[in-house]
Amino acid sequence: MNIFNTADLCDENDDIQIADPIFKSYGEREKFYGKIRTVSVQDDNSFVKKLINEKVKGDVMVIDGKGSFKCALLGDNLARCACQNGWAGFIINGCIRDSAIINKIDIGIKAINTMPKKSEKKDIGKYGDNLKFANVVFEEGDYVYSDSDGIVVSKKPLTHNNEAKGTNSSLPYNLVTYVKRMNND
Repeated sequence: MNIFNTADLCDENDDIQIADPIFKSYGEREKFYGKIRTVSVQDDNSFVKKLINEKVKGDVMVIDGKGSFKCALLGDNLARCACQNGWAGFIINGCIRDSAIINKIDIGIKAINTMPKKSEKKDIGKYGDNLKFANVVFEEGDYVYSDSDGIVVSKKPLTHNNEAKGTNSSLPYNLVTYVKRMNND
């Protein structure tokens, strides 16, 4: 099990990027991390849907919707499908909808806001580009970490490995380490 806090990651690493705090949190997962997959779109979530349909192992989709408030790029149906296909979460430079339902789905989402209007379906978008928003460059294959304190991006994996079974991933890393040591004494 991997445990992290973005505050600790910032304290322990000089070679990371920290996103500006412009996002709101959605989904059941307060913390999520994974390898970045990028998609660039403008008021059209066709490419988002195609990428969600890929089976992955904990990747995080970073969507540059150009900060548009015209429509949502993710709703409950796509969030549910993403969860089933192994996605850990999303970082969205744009909006989502169905937030009350999404908040009950085991997925992590950071988005700028909500918008009830669905997106267009013109099959326009692009995969794999470096995306720049929130004062960070999100590159395909880099790693992103998100929790209630913010978003951190790194070229390499940063998580702590904790072999204790049944530990609560919402506990701070230092507390879990302390509890594990107490149980071993």
